[in-house]
Amino acid sequence: MLIKWGEEMKRVMTSLVVIGLAGLLTACGQGEADNSSGAVDVNDVNLEPLEAEINIPDTAEAGEEVVLQALVLQGDEQVDDASEVIFEVWLDGEKAESEMIEADLPGEEGIYEVTYEFSQNGVYMVQPHVTARGSHVMPVEDITVGHKTEENAEENHSAENNDHPHEHEGDSHEHGHLNENMTLDWQTGEEAQVGGVVTLTAYVEWEEAAWSDGDVQYEIWKHGDEHHEWISAEEVETGLYEADYVFEDEGDYHVMVHLENDSVHEHVQFLIQVD
Repeated sequence: MLIKWGEEMKRVMTSLVVIGLAGLLTACGQGEADNSSGAVDVNDVNLEPLEAEINIPDTAEAGEEVVLQALVLQGDEQVDDASEVIFEVWLDGEKAESEMIEADLPGEEGIYEVTYEFSQNGVYMVQPHVTARGSHVMPVEDITVGHKTEENAEENHSAENNDHPHEHEGDSHEHGHLNENMTLDWQTGEEAQVGGVVTLTAYVEWEEAAWSDGDVQYEIWKHGDEHHEWISAEEVETGLYEADYVFEDEGDYHVMVHLENDSVHEHVQFLIQVD
């Protein structure tokens, strides 16, 4: 009887050890599952707007290869995981003949770049189209290629005037380049009040018919500031695009209207004085 009892105890102890090991493995598995759940602390989510800063020289020579760069930021964070960065380049006034050059991915320290050779003298527009983290930004800068002609000098003088809003004369404050088939009626007043809701309104036509289902965004910044804010407009009626905005400080503000669909990518700029 003593021998039988001892064998029975061995079987019991073995069973207990097996059960204990199984429980330990299960707990470890659950711990790993919990750690790999993918949950992200809300404090780790970057909610800052996407920005792109263009880095190009002011001048170049025809036939010279020039590095065109865009620094992509989200707040203070350098964005290296953009899903698409394409540089659009065109001779001023010839937007329909623009060239599109895709930058390599991923970026390094937030910088995306391409090399471009300007074929002739003139003023060129450079516009990186940046898509990243669910946002799309497309700033514009110009570069003068070759010696300044009289026509270029006049264009540069006009651009300098745009840096001093009060020096403009007349009621029109347009600055940009629209396709010859497109017209834009800016229906927003030239003055606004601090803290008041302003409805930014643009009526757009294509070949004298309302331009519908377009992607319209308003790029807004105070004169002299580097920070630009982007808001999407809603098509409230066919061809009529609106967005509400509150100007928080006094000063002169630029509003760049960006218009885009599968075949069109245009922009035009206006000024609003906020008191």
